Amino acid sequence: MKTFLLILKILRWFLGILFLLIALGLLIEQEIGASTIVLIMAVFIIPLSAQFIVNKLYPSFDRTNRILRSINYSEYNTVLSTYQQNVLLLKKPLSEKKNMKCGIKIYHHTLSSIISNFHINALEVNILNDIKNYFNLSDQQIYTEKNKLAEKTLKSLIQKCYDDNRLTDAENQQIISLSTFLQFPRDRTEAIKNKVAFSLFNKILDEKISAEYLSPIKETELKQIIRDLKIDQYNIKTFISERKIRKLKHAKLLWNLDHGIFPIIYNPPILLNRDEVCYININATLIENKIVHTGYSRSSSSVSFRIAKGVNARVRGGRYRPVKENVRQIYPGNLFLTSSRLIFNAGGKSFQIPFNKLISYERQGSNFEFIVQNKNYLLRLNHIDHEILSIGIRSATRQFKDSNDQIKAKAMREISTNEILI
Repeated sequence: MKTFLLILKILRWFLGILFLLIALGLLIEQEIGASTIVLIMAVFIIPLSAQFIVNKLYPSFDRTNRILRSINYSEYNTVLSTYQQNVLLLKKPLSEKKNMKCGIKIYHHTLSSIISNFHINALEVNILNDIKNYFNLSDQQIYTEKNKLAEKTLKSLIQKCYDDNRLTDAENQQIISLSTFLQFPRDRTEAIKNKVAFSLFNKILDEKISAEYLSPIKETELKQIIRDLKIDQYNIKTFISERKIRKLKHAKLLWNLDHGIFPIIYNPPILLNRDEVCYININATLIENKIVHTGYSRSSSSVSFRIAKGVNARVRGGRYRPVKENVRQIYPGNLFLTSSRLIFNAGGKSFQIPFNKLISYERQGSNFEFIVQNKNYLLRLNHIDHEILSIGIRSATRQFKDSNDQIKAKAMREISTNEILI
């Protein structure tokens, strides 16, 4: 009988593959209808696909499915007894293969129910061990079933633990315990934790630097969030994009400039006066609008008069006028902000503006206009440098007028009592 069934199975595989090839040939010939019919026949002839369809559409045909569906897996203590009672009611005992198949599914469903609340105790471990021993399941089969549930379960647990934007020691131990029981690799567990933690941290970071300025208090808050999320502080830069790091440093620089705390440029390519310090060096372009002579235009006129009958004479005359046009000329260079003046270095077009000579400055779109007595200078800068220069000039001129800058003194105290992130 077994030989007959084996031959029948081989024949079904042969006919099924043959029908698949016929369906492919009909499809190439664009016989869509006939190809579809033959393909359906092939699917139902091939043993593997036919059994799958029958089990999905009519699960009650399989005795093992009826048994499994009758078990309440949330009542762990009754799982094995319910199975044993249902097996006794069968007219024909289950084969060893089907019994093993039932055991694997019972273990899987029971395990899924037990870990659904992310906790597992000694009693529940014993129940799972009883199922394993009753069905004589191997360690590899147990590992396979745990592996099917491990990643999804741990992701849900980790996400739940981070709902309040912090991970306590107890929650961290719970994650480690569950991953150990599910035989999930520790490095993959840490990778999931880092992914969730840094996703939350990046959202918080975006909120902190959305206001452009990053104060020491906000920076300390970010440091505390890193500790709450259990993020490795020494590898923080590897998990933040370069764009965000630049934005973070820029927001911190703007706060410092606004409070009169300047970076110092040592040995700048300009000559400084005694006690003068260079703060900022940015690219800038000097714009000059000039009226230049481009040539001449000629205007002419003529006069005709009669000399004799039938004879006329014509006299022509004209003059030249100069043509002038408004021409914009640009001179790229470097703009330096020091503790006492502005210096633009561009060869023959270089100039300096001491703070005590500066009447006013105004931002005009992408340009900066400086007015010094009867002369004005128009400089073009990019958007980022515009912001840096505007804040820098305001603080530098304030400190030039008052060396005892209380805003800076207060800011220095705030920095000394807070932490540094980057």
